[in-house]
Amino acid sequence: MFLLAALIGAGWAYRLLHVVSGGAPPGELIRVIREPEGFFPRNRVVVLIVGKDYNYTRQDIAYSKNARSDTIMLLSLDLQNGSAAAISVPRDTYVQAPDGIAGKVNGTFARGGVELLRQTLEGTFNLKIDHYVVLKDTAVKHIVDALGGVWVETIDAMRYDDRWGHLHINLPPGRQFINGEQAVGFVRFRKSNQGAPPSKEEGDIRRTERQQQLLRAMAEQALKPNNLLRLDQIAHVALGEIETDLSRPQIMAIAARMGRQGLSNLRTATLPGSGGTYGGVYLYYLDRAKAEALVDWLIKGDQTAGNRLVGVSVLNASSRGGVARATAGLLRQQGFSIERTDTAPERQETSTLIYKQAALEAQARAIGALLQVKSIEKDPDYPVGGDVVLLIGNDLSAALLERWAKQ
Repeated sequence: MFLLAALIGAGWAYRLLHVVSGGAPPGELIRVIREPEGFFPRNRVVVLIVGKDYNYTRQDIAYSKNARSDTIMLLSLDLQNGSAAAISVPRDTYVQAPDGIAGKVNGTFARGGVELLRQTLEGTFNLKIDHYVVLKDTAVKHIVDALGGVWVETIDAMRYDDRWGHLHINLPPGRQFINGEQAVGFVRFRKSNQGAPPSKEEGDIRRTERQQQLLRAMAEQALKPNNLLRLDQIAHVALGEIETDLSRPQIMAIAARMGRQGLSNLRTATLPGSGGTYGGVYLYYLDRAKAEALVDWLIKGDQTAGNRLVGVSVLNASSRGGVARATAGLLRQQGFSIERTDTAPERQETSTLIYKQAALEAQARAIGALLQVKSIEKDPDYPVGGDVVLLIGNDLSAALLERWAKQ
């Protein structure tokens, strides 16, 4: 994750490509820049990103042999369009592994390494994972320090102290500039201890969101003018902190292709589900339908699958009857989930689309384009259920009824 963040953020630089290539001749560099897709069998490449956890012996020596995976992320790279998407897999996700053992997904890495983890995720989501990148336990600290630190933002104070695990976290709420050691605490924090009050940052889902935030922060920092002058040093540090089956030319190709677009098209999400303690063990159970739709959309590239994740309430604010049901039928044909059809409390001339989260803006605009709704706005507190609320006014009611009648 963190190597690729650095490459995505600054991969367009010829100097970085020269460093990553290990001194490849100019002709090869030119080929990588012009035809990066030629280094992969498919235009869409799926990479498994794994961050190693680590422990300490009684002699206070750090080790990571047979360690569980602390970070698990699926990264999808669309080399043709220069876009990327990443999905975090909570470490406590309950899975059935190919070795016959059921339990936490991070346990598969401890038992069978990256190969068993890869097979488990492939079987769970009917997915082909092309490559892997395993980050050493020192990766976060060393790469962030090589970047000179990064900007992050916390929603609450994070305090945790563990002498045995050598983990000491003390971060205030708000936007702040952190170094490598603080970045480790930023992405590893799960709960408060030592008498500290509970934090809104607690829990694995919020933890995965911070990992995604750090990915962006590192890529943005790599683009700073002072770091562009130090790309060779940063790249050497990053490459020294990973184990991967990607070849040097393939890493160069990813850097060349994705760097031209930067992070403008990067989308991130966490597998949806719910957690609870069972027999004294905390487990995270996936919402199967939503998790599969999310993987199909962001990782496999099925754009219509993203529609299944959006619950739409359709309210008839026009003077014509049957408009809400007809419009709901049109949306169902595109894969959207309809939560409610009803009559709006007030009539209005202009149709309006309201979405409640920034992450849903793309789907809201897709609905707007489908139905020709021009007024689209964000309102997280709108008092009607659903991820997106559609108010059909008199301007579109006749046309929508006619479209539905022709189906």
